[in-house]
Parts: sequence; structure tokens; C-alpha cells
Amino acid sequence: MRILPRWLCVLLTGPVVFVIYHLAHPQRRGIIANLEALRPEDGPLLHWWGGYLVFRQFALTYLDRLWHIHFGHEVKWEAVGEENMQALRNEPGGALVFTIHAGNYDLGSALFASKLGRALHTVRTPEQTSSLQALRKKEFDDQKDQHPNLHVHYNESYSHLGLQLCNLLTHGQLVGIQGDRVVMDVSPTHARIGPLQFRLPRGPLVLAEMTRVPCYPVFLHRTGVLSYRAQIGAPFVAAGELLKVDQLADRWLKVMHEFLVEHWDQWFVFEHLVTRVA
Repeated sequence: MRILPRWLCVLLTGPVVFVIYHLAHPQRRGIIANLEALRPEDGPLLHWWGGYLVFRQFALTYLDRLWHIHFGHEVKWEAVGEENMQALRNEPGGALVFTIHAGNYDLGSALFASKLGRALHTVRTPEQTSSLQALRKKEFDDQKDQHPNLHVHYNESYSHLGLQLCNLLTHGQLVGIQGDRVVMDVSPTHARIGPLQFRLPRGPLVLAEMTRVPCYPVFLHRTGVLSYRAQIGAPFVAAGELLKVDQLADRWLKVMHEFLVEHWDQWFVFEHLVTRVA
């Protein structure tokens, strides 16, 4: 990557991703199953091709991350919903920022925290191996000086993270969480929108129910090489509003689904999370 021009790196992702897509059977089936539910009108061939496009977008966002972190290339960033960002910036107490696995979470959280001008605590799932986890932690530690507003927490079994996040929110901090992926020992809940049933992680919704802080949706998607757009929405839950987990799930799903309809090719979940039930 240090020697090859950007355009050639981008071009080479096509055949490389095609091979990986062919070999990664469980992940390919998960994405195709989601597309079959979200886009039933496309048919089997387009579902297969759509899964490949998701894999390729994921690879391109990873290239952007490497260019930015290891080679210092600048990321172009634009925001849609500046008035909502200003409202989030001016929140007198804590707030939850709900997002999903789209765009590039590592780039997006750092850029968003710097543009927001306020501390943002984000949650990550630990890597699957200890060596990879150590490497990822070192990368974040090396970037602390560049992104002083970003604080990363890992959802590890011994960390009592839920209590930590509750404490941060009650003390007026902002917490960013991903509200779309159910993996490993994450407890799921189910929500429906029309004929679609989604499996959603229960933890973020329980956190919202307990703290009753405002919940802002923020979605990031890639628009080109080292170029991203953030969509900051109005709160789907107001401060102090008392809602149960099921009600919160319905509101969050409505907002998330609107984004997925337009940007389905950038939803980087590799598990079967969506089912068409009627």
C-alpha cells in the first residue's frame, strides 16, 4: 500500500474480494439471507451479487482505515443534520448515540468525536484472538493524542460494562453504541416493521430504558475513497421519556430501517438478522 497508487489498490480489491466471498460460506449466507428479506424483488442472482457488493464495500472501508491510520491520509467528512449535531453538542446531560455497522466505525467514531467537540465514549466488541486484540488496543492507544475526545470501552465479560455506561450517562457523558448486531453471547430482542422481523441486541435498549437519556441516531456511509458522510438524526427518544425495551426497539428499528433501505450495501453484518415473516 505504501508503493501502489490508490486507484490500483481499489481496483485489486475486486478480484481479491471475489475469492474471499466465495470461500466465506457462513458469512456469505448470512448477508444473502438478510438481502432476501430486505429486497425480495431482486431474485437469487442479484442477492448473490448484492452480497459481493457488501463484501467489497467492507474491504474498501478497511483500506481507507489503513491509509488514514498508518499512512496519514486525510479523510474527507461531511455531515447531514448539523442542527441535530448542535443539539447533541448542547445536551445538558448524558445522551446515547445509536449507530450500526456501516461505513467505518473506527474512522467514524474518531471523526465524529472531533467534530462534536465533546467527549464520546464508544463500545467495541473484543477481537476474537488475544494477539489481534492487543494489536487493536495498541492502535487506539497510539491515536489518543490525535483524538482526545474519543474513549474506547470493550464489552468484556468481566468488565461490568453496563454499570460503567450507566454511570457515565448519569454524569452527563455521551455514549456511542451499535444497535444492530447480535453476536456471541449478546442477548437478542425482536422487533418488527411491516413484514420484516429483526433480531436486535438487547443491551443498548436496556441501557436506554434505565437511564432515560435522549437517543440520537447517527449513521455513517462511504461516498468514495477516503470520503464519508454522517447522517445525524433527531432524537428518537426524548430526555426523560419512559419507554420499555419493546417500545424502544420499535422506534430504533424504524430509524435504522430507513437507512438500510437506501444503503443496504454498506450494512456490514455477516449474520442472519432479518426474516420476512408475512
